[in-house]
Amino acid sequence: MSADPLRAFEDEHKIALRALERLEQAALALRTGAETARHLAVAREVHGVLSTAVRAHNDAEERALFPLLEDDPTVAVFVEEHRVLRGLEQELADGLAAADGRRVAGTALRIVDLLRAHIEREDHMLFPSARAALGADGLAEVARRLGG
Repeated sequence: MSADPLRAFEDEHKIALRALERLEQAALALRTGAETARHLAVAREVHGVLSTAVRAHNDAEERALFPLLEDDPTVAVFVEEHRVLRGLEQELADGLAAADGRRVAGTALRIVDLLRAHIEREDHMLFPSARAALGADGLAEVARRLGG
């Protein structure tokens, strides 16, 4: 684990943003009814990323970082967005199970909007303030909680 464990979260955000780009393209195509099977397959792949890597990332933030920032009132907003994302992830799974392209498109675009904004706020607001508030000792504790 690096001296700054928040870098790992930022790197994971980059991976998530690439997946969101694919999901957005598929959703926009699904909204028009174009090549439904192909775009549903892309949405299914990205759902796999959301339900594994993104969920693990969010769980790690909630376990290792957020408890150390309990005095920061914005942390509750990030936790709530994680909860909303889990609900949207389930809605996406339901739409995919029904092979309902328009339903998948609508849910996918809500996920894209929420998660992009969430990542932007974490990368540019939460993580810089966490670095300042926690200092080297606090970041070492985050790393320890992450298993590093």
